[in-house]
Amino acid sequence: MTDEEALKARVEEYVENLNYYLRNYNRLITVGYRKAVLDAEIEWLKEQIKLLSNR
Repeated sequence: MTDEEALKARVEEYVENLNYYLRNYNRLITVGYRKAVLDAEIEWLKEQIKLLSNR
C-alpha cells in the first residue's frame, strides 16, 4: 500500500465515522453519549478530513 492509498483510506474512514455520528446524533445522546464529547469528536473528524484532503 502506498502512502497515497493509506491517506485515502484514512480519509474514507474518517468520513464514514463522521457520517455515522451525524446520522445517529440524537440517538447517541439519548443512550448516554455526552453531547460535548460527541460535538468535539465531530469537530475533530472535520478538521482531520480537511487537513488530510489538502495533502
